[in-house]
Amino acid sequence: MKKLEETLDIREIALHRRDDCRFYDRCLNEASTKRWRSFSCLECDKFQREVQLVPRLRRASSLSW
Repeated sequence: MKKLEETLDIREIALHRRDDCRFYDRCLNEASTKRWRSFSCLECDKFQREVQLVPRLRRASSLSW
């Protein structure tokens, strides 16, 4: 996470933030606690994609007992 001196324009947020990172909420909280104007995730080396588990449907078995 890198501190930015200027506030991001709403159109720039998607370019600078990795909201699918598992640490994003922690960084957002830290930046707001430190009262930063804004921050960027572009140079962050701690990025880890948030894994979302999607339940798999079981296929009905064609085997009969």
